[in-house]
Parts: sequence; structure tokens; C-alpha cells
Amino acid sequence: MLLALAVLGLAAPLAAAAPRTEALTPVLGSAIASPEPVLTSDGRRQLAYELQLINRTESMATVKSLKALVGKRVVESLSGAKLEEEMAPYGQREHSISLKPGQGAYVLMDVSLPAKAEVPARLTHRISVALKPPQAAVATTYELAPVEVTRREAVVVAPPLRGPGWVVGNGCCSEFAAHRGAVLPVNGAPHVAERFAIDFVQVDPLGRLFEGPLDQLSSYPYFGDEVLSATAGKVVGIVDDIPETPAGTFPPHITAQRAGGNHVVVAMGHGRWAFYAHLQPGSVRVRVGQRVSVGQTLGLLGNSGNSNGPHLHFHVMDGPSPLASNGVPFRFSSFNLEGTLTNFAAFETGAVAQIAPSPRGPRRAELPLNNQVIDFPGG
Repeated sequence: MLLALAVLGLAAPLAAAAPRTEALTPVLGSAIASPEPVLTSDGRRQLAYELQLINRTESMATVKSLKALVGKRVVESLSGAKLEEEMAPYGQREHSISLKPGQGAYVLMDVSLPAKAEVPARLTHRISVALKPPQAAVATTYELAPVEVTRREAVVVAPPLRGPGWVVGNGCCSEFAAHRGAVLPVNGAPHVAERFAIDFVQVDPLGRLFEGPLDQLSSYPYFGDEVLSATAGKVVGIVDDIPETPAGTFPPHITAQRAGGNHVVVAMGHGRWAFYAHLQPGSVRVRVGQRVSVGQTLGLLGNSGNSNGPHLHFHVMDGPSPLASNGVPFRFSSFNLEGTLTNFAAFETGAVAQIAPSPRGPRRAELPLNNQVIDFPGG
């Protein structure tokens, strides 16, 4: 009894914890995956990730602003037209900042930091919403979606192609392009395998994508170029029997399993896998279980699967499945940056490439950005 009283006496002076203020919040949020930093060719360090939002109310919810925070410091702020550009509600084609009752959406987030800035260990987010009809009992500005930041450095890989004039098609980071916007529901969960993916096409010496009929694969000079292993590793997946798609059109019906066309998956180690897609049928030169070295030929650049023109699709992911995984960043060991293609849509249909000459120069251990034109060694 005396011992019990002594223990109680010691506990008595401790201050009680302040009660947490709870609030009903109309829109729920979470991150699809933890962001991982990467040094990009604009000399900055990028955190590219996605938030999922769900309107939990019976009112129409309009997102007025969405901010990424490090502590109390705002490191990215989206509102108005920019927020609408980056926000895609599920179940509709049009982008919108408004969510119907029960509707969800995803938002592309891109926190850009100076190259030498300390990478934060954690991000949280502040959302501001308006409800129609309004509900007096709920908060309209509050924090949500805390997420830990992966601190490891993005892997450095060798070029998967040789020669000059390769365009970084559908590349990272801030534009809502085909890869960054591809949040796919696979096996009951959202995945963004193509978050950092690149579709490589090549500008010829005359500044064109092709010479001859647009719908003929032979019109594209780089069709059939050797695709090289960007890393050492072990081959864990191959498809080699899907026919070429005629240039200029997408296949009318394509399954998820055939979307990448003929492809090779290489286990790089340390929880990363490299994916090389849309190869020519019958061109794959490796087998499952084989160990490959940097620069070894894997196959030939083609136009199989979900593709409307010859290109190499390359990305690095956190699992062996090209769809049921999340894309992780990578950096090329070296390349020369020639500028940025400013007329990609017209270039695809035969126009001469218009390349803004800035930024330019040699780059090492960086990720090139969307629509930049780069030269790889060799060729």
C-alpha cells in the first residue's frame, strides 16, 4: 500500500496532455505512394507523387486550394486553373476541381527543391474546400494526407539507346502527360508504374520524325535500333510474340497484359526493376533467368502493343509487374541536352522539329524532363 501511494504521488505532478481538437472533414486524402527525390536536368531536386481525394459528403465539394507543407512551410501550392489542370476526378474524362457526392479524384503533386536543399523527411497537405449546399458542422480548411519521403538517392543507369536527337516523350514531371496521369486500378489498388517513364523517339538530321508515309514503320529511321540494358541484372520477364501495330493508329482493342507489347523486365537489385517495352516481335535476344550486363542488346526498337508509332518505352519500377507496381525515379549516367521540343504534336504528324535552345549542355546523373532533346553516346 505504501509503495502504491508512492507511485501515485510521483505521477500526480505530471501535466495532462492537451486534448486534441477533432473536426469532421468533408474531403478525405491520402498519398498513393511515398515520394522519392530525383535530381532533374533543370538543376533541381524533384518530388513527384499523387494524392487521392474522396468527397465523403452528400454535397458538391469544390477544392479551392491544395498545398504541400514541410512543417508549416508551403513548398507547393495549387489553386484555380493550375489545380484543375492537375486534378482528375474518377469516372469522367474532363479535369475538374469539383467532386460530386461520393466521388474521388487524384491530383499530381510536384515539389521542386533546390539541388542542394535538404530533402524533407515528411510532407503533409492543407486543403481548402467549399460545399454546396454548405454544411455548418464540418471544417473547410484543414490538414490531411501526411506522407513519409523516401530518402534514398535515385538510381543511376546507363543510356538504353545510342546516338543523338532522342526526344523525352511523355516525360516527368509537372505536366499531366500520358505517363504522369496514368493512375491505374490494378488488382484492387491504385498504381502509377509510369510515373517517371519516357517514350523515346528520334529527330533525324533534317529535323523530322519520319520520311515517307506516316503509316509505314520503315519511314522511321530509328525503327529497329538496338535497345540496350541500362543496368546489370537478371531477366525476369519477356514477351516476344506480339505483332507490330501499324503506325499512325492505336490498336482498337488491347488487354492490360498486352499493352506493353513485346518487352523485357530486368531485376536490377535493391528493390528496382527496369522495363523496356514495344520491341519488335522476334527481336528479344535474352531469356528469362539470364544475367545481363550494362550495354548488352536486349532487343530491337519496335511498335508492338499500345503504341501508335515506333518508340522505346523505358521506366524503372518497385516490382516486377509493369502494371502492378509504382514507378521510381532514375538518372542517366551521361547525356548532352540539346534543348526542348516545342511543337511535339505537329512533329508527330510530320512537321520539322522546333527546338528551343535552352537549357543546353552536358549532364551527368540527372533525369531529363518532358520534351527535352538529348544525345546519348555512340551511334
